Amino acid sequence: LAQVLTMEELEQPWRPTLPLCDKAIDLKAANKILSSAQTREKCLKIFQYASRLVAYVLLRGSLKDLGKHFEALSKNLSTARRFFKLFRFMKHFEDLADAKEEKDPTFQKLLYLDVAANVVADISEDWTSLEKVGFLRKGTLHPRTEYYANWCQLVLAVVEIIVTKIKADRAMEKASKPDASKEVLRKRTMAQLEFSKFLADLVKAFWDCELSFASELAFILSGLWAALVSTHKYAIRVLK
Repeated sequence: LAQVLTMEELEQPWRPTLPLCDKAIDLKAANKILSSAQTREKCLKIFQYASRLVAYVLLRGSLKDLGKHFEALSKNLSTARRFFKLFRFMKHFEDLADAKEEKDPTFQKLLYLDVAANVVADISEDWTSLEKVGFLRKGTLHPRTEYYANWCQLVLAVVEIIVTKIKADRAMEKASKPDASKEVLRKRTMAQLEFSKFLADLVKAFWDCELSFASELAFILSGLWAALVSTHKYAIRVLK
């Protein structure tokens, strides 16, 4: 019987699967992923930072005109993403239930702080977006509004790093048991990826906040890595 099943599996056409997920990415799955606003926004983020990376390379070579094209494309994609992110702060209120159920009082306070930091950061970004996408005329907001909003993102990245490090440590502890299931091992890897994503967000925030030691190339690569991790996470959520 095992041999028959193996032959049947071999006869089936090969389909790529999403990493850390058993779901095959066929046409139905792809449409389901792209129907999610969050996943689509993260896909645009990949294109945004990929375009910015191409522009970074070309502007330092002989193809400066083409580099300016990709730089403009990156800015347009950034603006397009702002439409998807409007009112995103609302979803963070759902995390209050998880914070309330947390038994460790110290970590519980961190989770509440995480919710507050996310709400403030997203509202400040929405406020900036009102002028960026054209709801408000240029010059309506203070010239440094986006700069101050970026500092909110930097504070958020620090809080998220602390929270996700604790979650990753917990996931590693569960995965270290001899009888750990495949699902537990996958959750450990996802937690580690999430932690790396927020480290990348912090590096990106250094550039956005115009800190003297910040690197543009590090900013671009960090943004691209964060985009890939986020897209993967939301794609898995959609397919579950």
